[in-house]
Amino acid sequence: LLTAGAALADVPGVRGKFVDPTSGGPVPAVKVSLTAFADTADVHRTTARDDGTFEFTDLAVHSYWLEAHRLGYAPLRVLVRLTRAKQDLGLLQLAPQAVNVRGIIVTESPAPAAVHGDTTEFRASAVKTNPDATAEDLVQKMPGVTLENGQVKAQGEQVQQVLVNGKPFFGSDPTAAMRNLPAEVVDRIQVYDKMSDQAEFSGFDDGQSQKTMNFILRDRRARFGKVYAGDGDRDRYQAGGNLSVIHGATRLTAIGMSNNVNQQNFSPQDLIGAMTGNGGGGGPRLMMFGGGPRAGGSGGGPQIVRMGGGLGGAFDPSNFFVGQQGGITTTHAGGLNATGQVGRTLTVATSVFVNHTDNEDTQSLARQYVPPLDSTAAYDQLASTLAHNDNQRFDGRFEWTPDSVNSVIYAPRLYFQSNRTGSGGTAGYTSLAGDPIAQSDGSTTSDTHGNNLTQRLTLRHRFATRGRNVSADLSYGHTLRDGTRAQRSLTDYVQGATVTSDTLDQRTGSNSVTNSYSARIAYTEPISRRWQGQLTYTPSWSHSDADARALALDPLSGAYDVPDSTQSNSFVTRSTTQNAGIAALRTQGTWRWLSSVAWQDVRLRSEQTYPLTTQVDQSFTDVLPTMSLTGSFGRRRSLRLAWSTSTSTPSITQLQNVVDRSNPLALTSGNPGLRESYTHSLTLRVIDADPMHSKSRFAFVNVSFTRQAIGNATLTASRDTVVDGIALTRGTQLTRPENLDPLQVSGNAFGVYSRPVQAIRSIVSVNGGGTYARTPTLLGDALNLSRTWALRTGVVVASNVSPNLDFTLSWQGSYNIARNSLSTSTTGDYYAHTLSFRFNGIAPHGVVVREEVSHDLQSGVASAYGRNLLLWNTTLGKKFLRGERGELRVTLTDALAQDRAVSRTLTESYVQDARDETLGRYAQAVFTYTIR
Repeated sequence: LLTAGAALADVPGVRGKFVDPTSGGPVPAVKVSLTAFADTADVHRTTARDDGTFEFTDLAVHSYWLEAHRLGYAPLRVLVRLTRAKQDLGLLQLAPQAVNVRGIIVTESPAPAAVHGDTTEFRASAVKTNPDATAEDLVQKMPGVTLENGQVKAQGEQVQQVLVNGKPFFGSDPTAAMRNLPAEVVDRIQVYDKMSDQAEFSGFDDGQSQKTMNFILRDRRARFGKVYAGDGDRDRYQAGGNLSVIHGATRLTAIGMSNNVNQQNFSPQDLIGAMTGNGGGGGPRLMMFGGGPRAGGSGGGPQIVRMGGGLGGAFDPSNFFVGQQGGITTTHAGGLNATGQVGRTLTVATSVFVNHTDNEDTQSLARQYVPPLDSTAAYDQLASTLAHNDNQRFDGRFEWTPDSVNSVIYAPRLYFQSNRTGSGGTAGYTSLAGDPIAQSDGSTTSDTHGNNLTQRLTLRHRFATRGRNVSADLSYGHTLRDGTRAQRSLTDYVQGATVTSDTLDQRTGSNSVTNSYSARIAYTEPISRRWQGQLTYTPSWSHSDADARALALDPLSGAYDVPDSTQSNSFVTRSTTQNAGIAALRTQGTWRWLSSVAWQDVRLRSEQTYPLTTQVDQSFTDVLPTMSLTGSFGRRRSLRLAWSTSTSTPSITQLQNVVDRSNPLALTSGNPGLRESYTHSLTLRVIDADPMHSKSRFAFVNVSFTRQAIGNATLTASRDTVVDGIALTRGTQLTRPENLDPLQVSGNAFGVYSRPVQAIRSIVSVNGGGTYARTPTLLGDALNLSRTWALRTGVVVASNVSPNLDFTLSWQGSYNIARNSLSTSTTGDYYAHTLSFRFNGIAPHGVVVREEVSHDLQSGVASAYGRNLLLWNTTLGKKFLRGERGELRVTLTDALAQDRAVSRTLTESYVQDARDETLGRYAQAVFTYTIR
């Protein structure tokens, strides 16, 4: 599959010749563009030769708009339908059109941003970067694009996918694409909401779009890359490289890396083994206790407290997707990517990626409950972990287009992972007076492996009547998780002068398998010149088998053969969804108005067979309307206003009335009486780019309202008691999910204004915005409304002087506020900012100087978890070899030895601070060879 993309054959193309109808002579230097009818981001450009001829190759069998522009002639726009190789359009006449030109003087560089319909396009040539810059360095200079905690955001929204020349690049990992793509090969960067394959075909938005960044390269034939290796003190090393070869539609890329300096290359698929699936309840997760053997995704990975804090309180893997792991990580990774055209009708895109990571971390954590939960005011934890993770991923996309009216897309994804973890430490609760309530000391080891295998088949057909088409999207998914866990802990419960101890020593095995099937069938019909209609039907079905068995230690025999029914269960679950909808699309000039309504019926059934026999049977029926209005004006402004509705059905894990005792201090349980929640979401996006003055403005606002939100109900036992048959020792928490009546509200606003400042030859961007969240939670018998605000503002000054003098100065500050209806405390309020300066200079004789200086401040936090640091990385190097392709540099990282990894989390019931292990100061000598 990887080598198939290298096969070249005669592929569809188009050619023609421009002539003047008056003289009959050729018209040279005509600017010609081909834009795919179904995907405005798929654009090809060329310029007519001196004899007026032009030609496009490496095209797919699609319909294209051909546009031609030439000073002195009227623009020409023609619809071209490719049905065979080397289609000849013959002679194309351009009507003369007189233009009075008084004179033109070019005084500025190209505009950084422009708007083309629903696509915002950035010109790479509008900014200057150093010769060794990556695409990641380049995008940070673009207005409205920010890099926060390793996540790329464009116009306030997280970039979910990166394409290169419109083709996938290493699956769905944006970081892998940008860090292995040199800035010097990039011509343009396009940002848009890429719709699903069905939506692109029909023109109806199905709500499954992804924020996408597409890098258009300068050359159709190129070879580029680099290799590097370095060593330093404290046994710190790094080595790796990448190589890309482009030949027309064929692209081959290889990447590799090995280091122990926290250069990580993660994506969501790397975390199957870290997701323990403990749903339902909140409360702290002690790393030493691991995950509980809950059906439907139980297993033995560690629970990392600082990643929690959302609804349900369980591990949130989204924090891991692109950002760095805490602690020190050694990474070995490699991958291959191949895209190309096989014959005239088949397009292939495949990638394979493997990696192995070893992570070690010592984390201290402090949690303060606001308001206090009965007698419990604080929770503290100190834990050490050592984790080994192995991943293998394959992504493929095969698009067969036998003619202009039919296409078939097959997209398999095969992910495999194994995870081995050991953790140990101490934790405890304290009262308002600072007295201990409960303390634990324990350790956990786990070994988990799993896979996630999906296949998607899309069939599309366009009828002879314009606007009439039908498509079907068929999907199948299979997931497997199999794990074992060994857990030991000693818990002391303190009540006055009385101390009661409880020992846990057990082995747990768990296995879960889920198979799912889904389909989406869409039929589109033209109603009139401006109206189109669509009918959709979307059924889905899933089946899960989960089994977990815990065996306690027999003190007499020394064997683990005593069944523990409180930690064991077996479940069979089924979920069926029926969804049918109707939509209408009106197009008038530059405006598009889309409205739809769907009827949805969901049925969840679960049967527990061990240790008790119970059943859960829930049905939900809803009407889901949506509406959107989009418009583009003069190729410089665009607007999108959207309203959508959605439901969130409780998971099977949340519905299961099984107690999770894996953390003796924080028990969790499901709730068979849960109902689904219903959400309304409003989104406004405005983009204004002024190419004449190189100015740009972006604004994004999103507000969501959720009715009957599934929140946490937490009870802390003030004395030994029994609740719904669950025995609770004083100081023990029990958390269950509940539907809560007050609306759950969330909002996000972001805006940016950018313009060049000639006095400093730089592009200056000013941004601002904020977030708001109102989250209900139940503390004992009292309802608490938690409100959090984050007000953010920032400035970025990106140099545009020359490639030999490249700097970026930025400041990003935020003020965070937390309020609870059951408390007047302002403990959670804090201010944080990062002021950074990055400088890359190349002096005569190839001397390279690089400086990275940042001031990190986090005030209003206890000194053990606060930040007031000046971080400085300094590099001195020398370029040599032919074309200055070689470079030897010496880097001192964290020169002032001030780095500390701390974080603060605000939730509906507590404020949490965490501190992780860091690399510390080290020096390295690195040799790099650049392939151009």
